[in-house]
Amino acid sequence: MLITAHSFGSCGKAAFDILDGAKVKYSIMHRKEIFKEEDLIDEVKSFDALIVGADVISRKVIENAPKLRIISKHGVGLDNIDLEAAKERNIVVAAAIGSNNIAVAELTICLMLALARRVALCDREVKAGEWNRYKGMELMGSTLGVIGTGKIGKEVIARMKSFGMNVLAFDLNQDKGFAKEYNVKYVPLNELLAQADFLCIHAPLTDSTKYLINKSNLIRIKRTAILINTARGGIVDEDALYSALINKEIAGAAIDTFEYEPPGRNRLLELDNVIATPHIGAYTKEAIDKMSKYSAEAIAQFAKGENIKNKVI
Repeated sequence: MLITAHSFGSCGKAAFDILDGAKVKYSIMHRKEIFKEEDLIDEVKSFDALIVGADVISRKVIENAPKLRIISKHGVGLDNIDLEAAKERNIVVAAAIGSNNIAVAELTICLMLALARRVALCDREVKAGEWNRYKGMELMGSTLGVIGTGKIGKEVIARMKSFGMNVLAFDLNQDKGFAKEYNVKYVPLNELLAQADFLCIHAPLTDSTKYLINKSNLIRIKRTAILINTARGGIVDEDALYSALINKEIAGAAIDTFEYEPPGRNRLLELDNVIATPHIGAYTKEAIDKMSKYSAEAIAQFAKGENIKNKVI
């Protein structure tokens, strides 16, 4: 087995104990940056299992891994893995479902509050000797719009109700029991965009969500609204978002995930009403430890011929 996820096992040895207990032999190939297709094509040829992070497991990578039988994601999002190619080869794909929902939800809330009170800008200016006091926004009584009510979206909603926020949600798969318990109203996307004061994205990146937040949808958002994306960069059209921010069509944005990472000389990084973080939503000690254990458990269960708890395909 090959492990390319650079944070795998970095917060404890439990994941390695799981692999050792299942008598799984593994090699580790770590680096700070994610591995691209060209980095992996030659490396994967002799392995029957992979534990990967955001590394690109494309059709070409899969085609060049004739022995590959299982891919275990050290994380939840599967947009970096060609699932169709894996299906065609009957390769099992598992994800560390439930490992990072609290971490991502907490970062979402952190960014929401930081934008509402312009914390990052104030910090920079005070340290530079300036003393500009910006009027902020209170969350109490405002409307939170949540796109995607999976595990992460639900964690955000559960916490933000204690702030006294009204919550609207958009999801094709509606959890009516949860909505009733937390007084959440499911509405069409157009209605959510028009009413939300704070808009957070917790949907997976798929063909249907690619550039979901585009020019036409950004126009629907309030000029005073704030957008938070801790899901996937490709869900937001970054050029359209830049135009909306420059033209004051929305008030601000917090971005943890970019379409291309690292984002390089992205124009969004030049704006004072943007807070940017380097894809750290799931980057807590607790979440990394759980991701490592869950991804190792999938490999161990496969090796033992057991039912794989977090099997996706």
